[in-house]
This record gives sequence, C-alpha cells and structure tokens, in this order.
Amino acid sequence: MKKLHYVVSVLFLTPFISCNKIIEAVYPGEDMTLEELTVEVPPVPVADSTLEIPVGTFTTYVNTDSTIRANTGGVFGINSVSSVKVKEVTMQVKNADDANNLSAFKSFRIAISSNTDANPLDIVDIEIPATVVASYSSTPLNSPDITPYLHGTWITYTVYCSIRHTTTKTLNLSTTIVVTAK
Repeated sequence: MKKLHYVVSVLFLTPFISCNKIIEAVYPGEDMTLEELTVEVPPVPVADSTLEIPVGTFTTYVNTDSTIRANTGGVFGINSVSSVKVKEVTMQVKNADDANNLSAFKSFRIAISSNTDANPLDIVDIEIPATVVASYSSTPLNSPDITPYLHGTWITYTVYCSIRHTTTKTLNLSTTIVVTAK
C-alpha cells in the first residue's frame, strides 16, 4: 500500500514530468530469470568448430505482463517497460567430467521468437573458454531489446553451438538467462 501511495503522490505532484519519467522513478527495473533451458547433447564423435549446429528448440508459455503486475501491486504492466535485455547467461554441464565438459563447445548462440514477433533475434552469442569448466557465465556487451517478443505469451528459444572437441557421453546441458526489465 505504501508503494501505491507513493505512485499516486508522484502522479499528482509532478504534472510536468513525462509518463516515462514517472515510470522510471517508481519502477526502476527488475531482474528476472527466464525458464531454465535443458538439453541432452549426444556424444560428438567428430568435431568441426567451423560448423554451427542446432541442439534444441524450446517453446514456453510466459506472461510478462502478469509478472510485472504481480511485482508492482498491479500498477504497471508490460506496456510500462521501456526495455528488457539479457543481463547474464549461465551455461552448465550437469554431468561434466575432465573429458566431457563445456570446453567441448567453442560457442553458443540462442535466438528467440514469439507469437507476437516471429522473426528470430539472437539474444546470446558467447564464446566458451578452452579450459576444463563445468559452468560458465557471461554478461553480453550489446544485448538487444527483447521487449517486443515479451508482449506475447509463447516464446521459442533455439540453441545453436559449435564443437571444439569430441565427447564420449551424452551431456546434460542447462542454460539460465537473467534479464533486466526497465
């Protein structure tokens, strides 16, 4: 109730400030973790780092408008958000060992589309270090605004990778993406 009172006070006491400035003042943004993407990557007998291969496509229901309304007492929704960008991506091989881990992959790319924008957009494009690691996090430097995709309710993610070296077992790969809404 206190936040709602603050919002009403700001709206009535600042008639000459633009709506976007008011929204920025009372809704400074939130970090949200998108649904974890998991895929099983079968053993890779031949590695060619010059090729990019799709490793999974996932479609998930999301209601960003409801999420924002739930976190702002119903005051703001998706139309109040000026941008949503990827803040961090974490890739993890849950069954990693010395020979089968993230270093088997040279790079990952994730593209999204939605029922409101079918044009795929790359939201993650990361290089994986050649050292043995089970988990790797990256902060994109120039993350695109994905807000138009979040006006819908169905998001499709497609994960691509290039292979650095062969693997001998199926790898349980998970990806967690944190976005910032402002």
